[in-house]
Amino acid sequence: MGDKKSPTRPKRQAKPSADDGYWDCSVCTFKNSAEAFKCSICDVRKGTSTSIFCNFISPLFNLVG
Repeated sequence: MGDKKSPTRPKRQAKPSADDGYWDCSVCTFKNSAEAFKCSICDVRKGTSTSIFCNFISPLFNLVG
């Protein structure tokens, strides 16, 4: 039994996605550029949880109508 090594498999690379360079707003679902730190449509910061938005903003809509 010699020093045979098992053949190495090539590393898997992530498939290029059409969405690279963008992030979806968790509130209005607008597709923003990766450089944007807040949504271009609703001004919500990148990475904001929708539950925070709903708990804070939703009661304000009740005051308007």
